[in-house]
Amino acid sequence: MTENLPTLHSIRVLELASVLAGPLAGAALAERGAQVTKVERPPFGDVTRSWKTLGESKDSKSSAYYASANGNKKVVWQDLKTSEGRDWLEEALKSHDVVIENFKAADLSHFGLEPEDVARRHPHLVHIRLIGFEGQPHRLAYDVVVQAETGFMHMNGQAEGPPMRMPVALMDVLASHQIRTAVLEGLLSRAQGSTGFFAEVSLEASGLSALVNQATNHLNAGTLPERNGGLHPNIAPYGDVLHCQNGFIVLAVGNDRQFKSLCMALGNEEWANDSRFSTNQLRVQNRNDLMHLLQSAANATEKQALMERLHDASVPAGLVKSMDEVFEDGTNGANALLTNEDGQVRPAAIAYRVRCYGVTNDEPKTTG
Repeated sequence: MTENLPTLHSIRVLELASVLAGPLAGAALAERGAQVTKVERPPFGDVTRSWKTLGESKDSKSSAYYASANGNKKVVWQDLKTSEGRDWLEEALKSHDVVIENFKAADLSHFGLEPEDVARRHPHLVHIRLIGFEGQPHRLAYDVVVQAETGFMHMNGQAEGPPMRMPVALMDVLASHQIRTAVLEGLLSRAQGSTGFFAEVSLEASGLSALVNQATNHLNAGTLPERNGGLHPNIAPYGDVLHCQNGFIVLAVGNDRQFKSLCMALGNEEWANDSRFSTNQLRVQNRNDLMHLLQSAANATEKQALMERLHDASVPAGLVKSMDEVFEDGTNGANALLTNEDGQVRPAAIAYRVRCYGVTNDEPKTTG
């Protein structure tokens, strides 16, 4: 058995993208062995180099934000708005397999990156373009704008509070996954004999595709999702938080059997037979009454002790951890960290492990 082979070691990726979605896709491909060249415009480069927290050095040429999506890459400084830069780009397109870009629509012709022209000049190339909104190619879009216009902000927050943005740039992260899928589809298409592959990924469509059950609840059942503090609209207790003596536990009870086990773990098996809570639909309907009872049993309990009881009873639940708690022990998050060339630490962009149980071919292939 061979583990974590760099499967993409023969693939060369030209990253002409900035901020998060495109660079994070590039980082993921690099982690699987691809040779990723990131092009930045001098003298400042990717704007996220300047997105620093208060504790970071003003003199540093990078930032913790930039580090989150820019490991294992070769950085090339080129001003593509100059004739020399455009000549460099044309040569680079010949020798790379994939190009990922998020230029303004108005700049594509200037850089020679109109999709039809790229396909004509470089038919071997897998061309991935990131935009903000479908049908609005000239509109600027940052993550929070797309969160607002795809419904996420409307759903996020307390019932009586204002709409809130998600605490991470979720639309960018979702779009990054779409970009990776498009890259792999393009490479497979090329391997099957097709040429001129082009895919356009939008932040908007990436967000809409991730609405999943919230969208279908509205489209098929007529239920309009509203802010409710993050509670699940279809399941209870799911997303509901118990306040213990020294912290919080979130519950993720998905069926009647698990609910019965929860009641037994809390020492109140009779709650499972209460007519208000005997089915999931009734638990959703009577959520406030249910949580009052569950909370009364958790008030005097230490969180780790209660977690052990829930774990022993096979009740899905988790400790609500702060960021330092997530990465302080080696049982979960610490195993998913990588160190960039400049020494900055980041979570891995790839969250799976590869094992090959048969014959593997490690011979590198060249790109024409």
